[in-house]
Amino acid sequence: MKRTNMAETSARDAETKREVMKHFDEKASEYNFERTAAGYKLRHRLIKSLITREYKHGAVALDIGCGTGEYTLSLAQAGFKVVGGDLSKSMLAVAKSKIQKQKLTQKIQLIRLESTKLPFSNECFDAIACIALLEWVPDSHKLLIEANRVVKHQAKLIVCVDAPWSPYSELQRAFTRSGFVVEKFFGDILLAQVVARLLFDPEKTVLADKVLKATQPFDRHLTNLPFLKSLSAHFIIEARKE
Repeated sequence: MKRTNMAETSARDAETKREVMKHFDEKASEYNFERTAAGYKLRHRLIKSLITREYKHGAVALDIGCGTGEYTLSLAQAGFKVVGGDLSKSMLAVAKSKIQKQKLTQKIQLIRLESTKLPFSNECFDAIACIALLEWVPDSHKLLIEANRVVKHQAKLIVCVDAPWSPYSELQRAFTRSGFVVEKFFGDILLAQVVARLLFDPEKTVLADKVLKATQPFDRHLTNLPFLKSLSAHFIIEARKE
């Protein structure tokens, strides 16, 4: 019975991965356009500030689930040599085009990879970014275990997930079980729960920017209150390998 259950689980996971890959292969161009919306740009600024702080001379970073290269480029611009990996060929094609336009091909290597089976040796990266991926992976715990394996001792893992996907208390426990110490855990864009369509609509970015400019100081204060974290649109986690 146990073998049957394991086989069924493996088959379900494989099917989920195929569906996810198909989804992102079909949505690569649309996905890239969506990231121009004000809400995504705000999230990018928050995460980029965490990434930039981790740079040291000669550092190498991994962007797991790099998608169209949004954060891969940020890592390279911060000074890192970067490996960006994704399961979707279409996503990688868009990322490659963007990297060539930015003339950063010497600093970035793009590869196709499965996030729960990273093809790297132990402790070879100085930082890892994993943005908007955990919620798409059937075995997110295995992804975190693999990230812990390939990142150096005391190095950082920066993760962002959709808040509705998992309560923040459960996420904190997941990081602890995987060998990470959570150093920062905060929500972003609390107001996205009220004006989500505005903030995440790329065609209304100008209006959304004006709303954010007026409300962001208040929003930032609210998202620092533990009992309001669950109302955030996303969770951003900065964790260190023990």
